[in-house]
Amino acid sequence: MKLSTRGRYACRAMLELVDSYDNGALSIDRIADNQDISKRYLEHIFARLRKADIIKGTRGSKGGYRLRREASEITVGEVIRAVEGPLGPVHCVDDPKACPRVGQCVTHELWMRISETLNNLLDDLTLQNLADRQKALDAGAKNPHNP
Repeated sequence: MKLSTRGRYACRAMLELVDSYDNGALSIDRIADNQDISKRYLEHIFARLRKADIIKGTRGSKGGYRLRREASEITVGEVIRAVEGPLGPVHCVDDPKACPRVGQCVTHELWMRISETLNNLLDDLTLQNLADRQKALDAGAKNPHNP
């Protein structure tokens, strides 16, 4: 299973919003430039994130986007599902009625376990966890001789 660019870009854009949480809203232009993402594509991603109540947008000269909640309260799973939809590896995981073999299909059990594991992993990680890890990586890059 591969995530689309929507999921990857959403996570990167959310980290920008985590960094600016205490400093006010960020413009979509700034986020798009910083992350090298098309502004138009980012607008589509943000529309989904707004609909899921993960971010809020404000208009005006000091407008832009911000997180609706603390980064420690928003899971990576929420973000990815908001922009990608359900994360089942196959259709029958998300809609068991779509396949008449679900009740006697051993591979369905496998796909369910994969889906549960993936969702649990993503729901155990918050945006704050990712932001903290990014800061650690950035600090290591600035001082590569510091173990």
